[in-house]
Amino acid sequence: MTSYETEEDYVKDQLSSYRKAKKILRDYKLKITHELLMDHRGDLDKVLEGMDEGIKYIEKQKKEFESSHKN
Repeated sequence: MTSYETEEDYVKDQLSSYRKAKKILRDYKLKITHELLMDHRGDLDKVLEGMDEGIKYIEKQKKEFESSHKN
């Protein structure tokens, strides 16, 4: 477990973590798009939709975190 010197350090680190998680999902979306290419069953669309929902979830969690840690 990471320990922080101040609450501000904790908040900054957590916000950075949310940004990184979203970036990772966006990067994976690009990689998956190139790997799956076109399909007629809709596999790619389903995967990308799920990843978009994951990004939305992370953004929602980030906003909730920011709300609960306002100075």
